[in-house]
Amino acid sequence: MRNITATLSPVLEKHVGNDVVRRVAPYPIETYPELVREVANLSYQNKDFLLFYRGQDRDYLNKAGSSTYYPTIYRKDVLTAHEAGLRFDMLELAELQLADAFDSAELEGRQDVRRKSYIAWSILQHYGVCDTPLLDFTHSLRAAATFAQYNNEQERGVVAVFGLPYTTNRITYNSEHDLAIVRLLSICPPLALRPYFQEGYLAGTMDITRDYVDKSELDFNNRLLAKFSIPNDRSFWGKDFEGIPEHLLFPPDDRMAEICEKVKTRVINEMKNIFIL
Repeated sequence: MRNITATLSPVLEKHVGNDVVRRVAPYPIETYPELVREVANLSYQNKDFLLFYRGQDRDYLNKAGSSTYYPTIYRKDVLTAHEAGLRFDMLELAELQLADAFDSAELEGRQDVRRKSYIAWSILQHYGVCDTPLLDFTHSLRAAATFAQYNNEQERGVVAVFGLPYTTNRITYNSEHDLAIVRLLSICPPLALRPYFQEGYLAGTMDITRDYVDKSELDFNNRLLAKFSIPNDRSFWGKDFEGIPEHLLFPPDDRMAEICEKVKTRVINEMKNIFIL
């Protein structure tokens, strides 16, 4: 994907100095309104991009000390061709199993799931079935901040801000930036409840294969505009705001989650059988 350079506010410029965003510590933010203001400034300063967010329990760094945001299928310091091949084999199997599950349940969109890999991959990634070449984002700053605190045992969480091309369709293909962006709400059937409150998007490089020349081109730190650390407690939200409750982030009656859990079990069992044979 194409590497971009952020235009920063004076405060963030001073924080980054002569370095680059991915190599400096996250800028500390103490309240949600303060985070909203800083992100609004970023949005104004970087008009060529649409801002997306990720909330994480920490700032994950590579061996060079840079923040790294690989899609799950590429995550490992040294990923051999054999390991990458196995991960893609599992993805192909999961894709077929998901399509079969959609057909069996006669779900809306089953033809798209079978014909369009980006749609199947988005569902598999968002519901944690297997590793995929796509990375989860949200268009909701509130959701990102909630995820930064969710099940977090650290004192602070991290909200990362990315600049992606403007979206035009439920799946946006941008050849200039070598990116595909999927709006989860537009590709999931109505029984999938999780995307409603998460405002989820998935993104990945176009023309993805298990063979790549330089893995760093697949790292979304190429699109990183800023990263902020936030307190991992209620004080961050103040009296006027609150995070998204867990039962809304992960609705207990989400039928898509049930379907995907069954798909995951079948895929794991089939992969075990393959290795036994």
